[in-house]
Amino acid sequence: MVALALACALFVSTAQAADFVASESGPVRPMALSPDGSMLYAVNTPDNRLEIFTVSDAGTLAPVASVPVGLEPVAVAVRNAAEVWVVNHLSDSVSIVNTSALTDAGEEYEVPFVARTLLVGDEPRDIVFAQGRAFITTAHRGQQRTHASIADVPGAGDPQLHTAGIGRADVWVFEAEQPGSGVGGRPLRIVELFGDTPRALAVSPDGETVYAAVFHSGNQTSVIHEGVMCRGFEDTPRGKFRRRHLGAPAWQSALHRRPDAGPVCNRIAQRSGRQDPAHGPPVAEHRCGR
Repeated sequence: MVALALACALFVSTAQAADFVASESGPVRPMALSPDGSMLYAVNTPDNRLEIFTVSDAGTLAPVASVPVGLEPVAVAVRNAAEVWVVNHLSDSVSIVNTSALTDAGEEYEVPFVARTLLVGDEPRDIVFAQGRAFITTAHRGQQRTHASIADVPGAGDPQLHTAGIGRADVWVFEAEQPGSGVGGRPLRIVELFGDTPRALAVSPDGETVYAAVFHSGNQTSVIHEGVMCRGFEDTPRGKFRRRHLGAPAWQSALHRRPDAGPVCNRIAQRSGRQDPAHGPPVAEHRCGR
């Protein structure tokens, strides 16, 4: 009976654990230390909060505050002892948290709060500070980049989503001390990068250069066999490497050009059960993009 009860308990525990599926956005810069190392700030992505801990001389942590921010925070950066910026991936915003109340007065801490919110591009992911400015990575889209309040900001406006050659990654640049007086703030400029899904940022030791890492290069490169390449992409008009070089019959590997195939598609000769009246050997048809 004891074994049966234990088995049932384990089954119920496993079933209950399987009911929860974590699907929140992936963190990029989830933790940051205060300048003096006495405070640790950590984003609580599923609960939409900034968790704040004290750090003792021995390295132990003690929670002191939990601040509601935007939806799914993924990055946090400390600007100074009185201000922490949190990037909210789902809200397309940045929460500026006032932490000036976090002063030890007989082990009593006042609760910090969100002093203001900046609106940025779609799916922001990371933030760094350099030369008195804040840099935030976002996708090259979003309702704020076309808002009338920033129409004259360099880089703002129509993202041209259906235009070839346009970068799909943005870096929003704000003046850290005065990020704009209007609702949502006002960036100094929006820097367009040729890539897709920008993520992490880094600053050079001298603070003169900001580096942006792109998660997707944007070209979506794939490796395919030369025999299925469209006309115009072969190493030679008939392909550089052909199966007959490996000993296969020439008819089994030849690329047959057909007037009705158009300028970009080939027919690849393969063994099949039907005859091609124009070329004799049995073939199977393959068209580019299918």
